Amino acid sequence: MRIVMGLLLLSLTGTSALSAQNSDPGKVAQYLKALPSTAAPVFDETRHEALAASSISCVDRPEEAPINHNNYLWQYAKPPQILDGYDKNRAFFGCTDWHSAVGSTWMLISLIKQDPTITLGSDIKDLTTNHFKKPNMDGEYAFFNDLKGPAADFEKPYGYAWLLKLDGEAKTWNTEDGKKLATALAPLAKWMSERYVFYLYNLKFPYRTGNESNTAWSMGLALDYANLAEDTTLKTAIQANAIRLFAKDTKCPTALEPASGDLISSCLTEAALVGRVMEQKDYLKWLDAFLPPVYSDAFQIYDKNVDVSHVTPNGADREVQLLRKSHLIGLNFQRATELLTIAYALPKDDPRVATFRTFAAIDAKRGYEMIGTADYEGQRWLPTFALLYENENKGPAPLEPEKPKPGVSASQTANGN
Repeated sequence: MRIVMGLLLLSLTGTSALSAQNSDPGKVAQYLKALPSTAAPVFDETRHEALAASSISCVDRPEEAPINHNNYLWQYAKPPQILDGYDKNRAFFGCTDWHSAVGSTWMLISLIKQDPTITLGSDIKDLTTNHFKKPNMDGEYAFFNDLKGPAADFEKPYGYAWLLKLDGEAKTWNTEDGKKLATALAPLAKWMSERYVFYLYNLKFPYRTGNESNTAWSMGLALDYANLAEDTTLKTAIQANAIRLFAKDTKCPTALEPASGDLISSCLTEAALVGRVMEQKDYLKWLDAFLPPVYSDAFQIYDKNVDVSHVTPNGADREVQLLRKSHLIGLNFQRATELLTIAYALPKDDPRVATFRTFAAIDAKRGYEMIGTADYEGQRWLPTFALLYENENKGPAPLEPEKPKPGVSASQTANGN
């Protein structure tokens, strides 16, 4: 239905309002002067701890998810029964759904790597000790490996991408805790990487939705892993298939964003991924044809507040409405992250760089202003999106794992010395 409505809207509005056109540097510079001066939100120790506390409470909290009848954790008898010994044969048993538990774990590991003295550091290390023992990961591997038929698509590709991103984070956490976590994750990560490669080459067309099934979004997360883990097979697959699937795209319909409940900007996400896999000279031409100029009316959707007024979490579908609201709040952080990624793909003297960074700061600020209103439906995953933005705000994702400096041990690097 959404696709049909989108096509109808395109036919009614005509293509002129949605058409991309070559960006005029003079107009970009003039437009930038009119934008408010906005600094990126301050990411201090208080914010570190607030995000960490939210995710810790999520990953240790099994929640029934009635709409996900996958038997990963809940056995759907009447009434549903939680898996016996789930804390001994599952690693990602919190946060309602599997990918949110994996993403939240990634967020905690990324935080402690950046700030080894974080107040909740012992809780994060306890998580890695208790959730990632060999029996836990053996149970994870067995569950996925035993899935047959349509059930075998469980968490593919989005959950796979998050597991891989977590594994890349663990592989570059140069401490004893990091080595143990990487060892525990290795079999499942290898299994998922191999199957993700086959998935990409067999994909006939990309999913361009504003939710977790978005193809470009998962590919971007998996590319982070491929670079850090030096998984050249997967990296090649992502680069080749991103070009195959997206290189001919033009005139992305920004006016259709967001649909109710979107947590991903389909246009920005695709533009960000292509900027990471295409040569810069080719990308500049592609971007001009794909996105409207930043000063055009069609681009101003990314400078507007994400409207959540239509969400009414008071009826019988309260949980569904709260989930939609949390998605729209998270969309602020996701837009901000992708805007920065696009900016990094441009020449440093391109006037659009400053514009994209300004938009990103505005969107991130709005995300933080609304994050406390998302209830548990947002608490379980919004900190992950916030940290994706914070990490991107520090610079582009690394193309390879950090190498210790001569005379400096890996443990000293991990401890920020």
